[in-house]
Amino acid sequence: MADLTPANDVTPTGGVLGPKRHTLRRILLKLSVALSIVGPLLFIVAALGAKLGLWGWQFGLGTLSIKVGPPLLMLGALVGVLALLAAILIKPRKGIAIAIIGIAIPGFALGRLAAMKATVAELPFIHDVTTDTQNPPAFGKTVLNERAKVDGVNTADYIGKKAPAKTADGKPVEKLVSALQTKAYPEIRPLVLNEDSDVVFGKALATAKSMGWVIKEENVATGRIDATDTTFWYGFEDDITIRLRPSEGGGTIVDVRSLSRVGGSDLGKNAARVGAFLKTLSE
Repeated sequence: MADLTPANDVTPTGGVLGPKRHTLRRILLKLSVALSIVGPLLFIVAALGAKLGLWGWQFGLGTLSIKVGPPLLMLGALVGVLALLAAILIKPRKGIAIAIIGIAIPGFALGRLAAMKATVAELPFIHDVTTDTQNPPAFGKTVLNERAKVDGVNTADYIGKKAPAKTADGKPVEKLVSALQTKAYPEIRPLVLNEDSDVVFGKALATAKSMGWVIKEENVATGRIDATDTTFWYGFEDDITIRLRPSEGGGTIVDVRSLSRVGGSDLGKNAARVGAFLKTLSE
């Protein structure tokens, strides 16, 4: 890292204006470095703190990551710009690379946040995805009991569930989750395998475990497997249920449902999880 101290700097006129400018440049560069570290670090602390139970997800995501994080990043980018101007305009020129890094780090983070915001706008505001929207798989008692202990838990009822959406002219409305899901994720459909249910059950159980899911219930007789998947960031818990039924033409029908315990939009996580499971199982 370049030397930010102005001890050896000499002003052209020999007056005090030069040293003051050097001091200002040094402060801006140091502040830029500090903010470029603190800004991204805040998001990491917010997420891991929520996962470890140090605070609730509402504080970690809603307060720290959404309300505090973006302004802090914008401040870091602004200070980085000022530091770059000072590094270029104040002679001898020093700290240009540091200032550029001070702009690049919060700038990159702001870009990621903007991309995430765009994703939220494009995807339906849902957190419940199933391969069978007419007769969705139901969760067993173990998962339902765990969900009942969570404050602000999302309902496990799928039929008739509605979510906020917009009309063609942008007016806010509520639409059925089943309709929103079908439009956004038409590829999420039941999987039909040629093997008998007992064979498929073993494969489904092994696949669920390989994906890191914690198995909560498994019942070969009813063809149901319940599991929970915990996200790395914030520690969000999503519940999954797998239902196996014999197909009329032979083989086994596999249905999967993934439901977030809390939150509104899942950013497509549940659909991605169901799709990944079905793809792995069919290979």
